[in-house]
Amino acid sequence: MLPLRRTATSLRLSNKHFVCTTASPTPSKEQPDADLLRTSKSILRAILTKPRFETLLPSLYPSSLLLNPSCISLTISPLSHAHSLLSIRYLLFLSSLPSLPPSPPSLDSPALTSLFLSLLLEKHPPGFTTAVLKLITNSSFLFSDKVRHASLCAALRIRRPDLVFKIHDKMPCCDRFTHGLIIRAMCMQGRLMEAYCFLKDGLKSGFVPDILALTKLVYGFSKAGNFGMVSQLLHLMIEVGVMPDAYTYQRVIHGFCRHGLIEEALRVFNEIKFRGYKIDLVTYNTILNGLGKAGRIEEVTTLWAEMLQKGFRPNKYCYCMLIYAHCKVGDFNMARKVYDEMLIKGLKESTFSYNVMIGGLTLHGRTEEALKLFDEMPNRGIARDVVTYNTLIQAFCKAKEVDKAIHLYREVISSGMEPRVSTYTPIIEALCEDGKISQAIEFIKCMDEQGLERLERTNDCIIEAFCKAGMAGEGMAWSRMHCSLSMQWLR
Repeated sequence: MLPLRRTATSLRLSNKHFVCTTASPTPSKEQPDADLLRTSKSILRAILTKPRFETLLPSLYPSSLLLNPSCISLTISPLSHAHSLLSIRYLLFLSSLPSLPPSPPSLDSPALTSLFLSLLLEKHPPGFTTAVLKLITNSSFLFSDKVRHASLCAALRIRRPDLVFKIHDKMPCCDRFTHGLIIRAMCMQGRLMEAYCFLKDGLKSGFVPDILALTKLVYGFSKAGNFGMVSQLLHLMIEVGVMPDAYTYQRVIHGFCRHGLIEEALRVFNEIKFRGYKIDLVTYNTILNGLGKAGRIEEVTTLWAEMLQKGFRPNKYCYCMLIYAHCKVGDFNMARKVYDEMLIKGLKESTFSYNVMIGGLTLHGRTEEALKLFDEMPNRGIARDVVTYNTLIQAFCKAKEVDKAIHLYREVISSGMEPRVSTYTPIIEALCEDGKISQAIEFIKCMDEQGLERLERTNDCIIEAFCKAGMAGEGMAWSRMHCSLSMQWLR
């Protein structure tokens, strides 16, 4: 039973505070001397007027002056208000100077902090944000706590957990906020048990991460199918006073559905409804998807009616789940009615909706009808994706029409899409079944060139094809080669 109530006992947390190791001294409020002010104005003028100021400034001023914190602050303050890119160039230039003072200067002036917060928190292109983060991690300057926090958040937003760890290594700080971000970064890298141990160690020091970090860890174990750890985490959340919310349980339901455990998913779904949790459209959609894949059409229609009764307006993904459920049981007339209703409601056709219909038709061997939908997609302005092609490739291979499958594969390549393991596997298996071993091996070579890892059964198909062709020696050689490569990979 998953925990749904606050337990009587809770962990008493320490109020111990930790000081950031990069905390900088209180800025001096003294007025800068006239010479320093003139120097900073001269540097600022060079930055604004000289296209290659980086080569000019070292010839005019010694590093000790250029790296003087007061000089940097006086220069960057007016520059950061209107010239973000020049500010970044200036800081990159400073970080490249060979002789830094024994104590790296702290760049925690209000103007500079404001500049970096705008660069990190606003949604700039990922490449630009990466450049800003690399400046922070690679330079010898120390930044304010606000910039450190914003840097960690920005690195997670652009899915660069490696930069999270680099920023933390440079500017370590122990607090609840940072602890949660580190857990999220570990989850992003799939280091779930390491994240769990990090969580437990932090709790001993009084750091209770926020619900988002804990939910990410719950979802990681749920997605991996480790529901024992999911249960432990949910109990732990309640114990430390962070109550799982509807989103947390939605992630658990998603994991159950992903692994075909629809009964467990329904049990959690019904229990959180009974407990008064607010169920959102995503949760309904997740359960509809799970029930549809299981072919439980009566429960799908009941849940659909309940969803409408509660005032939800189904989106295109909800409709597509309902369409797929009818396709799964072979009721294509009803699937078409639902499809037409979706269009009447003003929801546009999409690649996803076509993929659902094509997948449903091929599931029941109606490949020619699926091909008609495939052919009409460009006429309706609907883009095909690799899933569209893979669905038909698998259908043609199943129907022993491997030449048509190969033709579609060539279309995938010519259109610039990247084939997946699920593109190659049915073609290789169909070719092996036809005794076309050399062709199958050519496709395996293509997979290897793309860095795609073959399924174990793919190698088994090659070996079996060699044996059927009376080439047992070649089959044994292939088996030895595969085992050798596997052992190298393990080492």
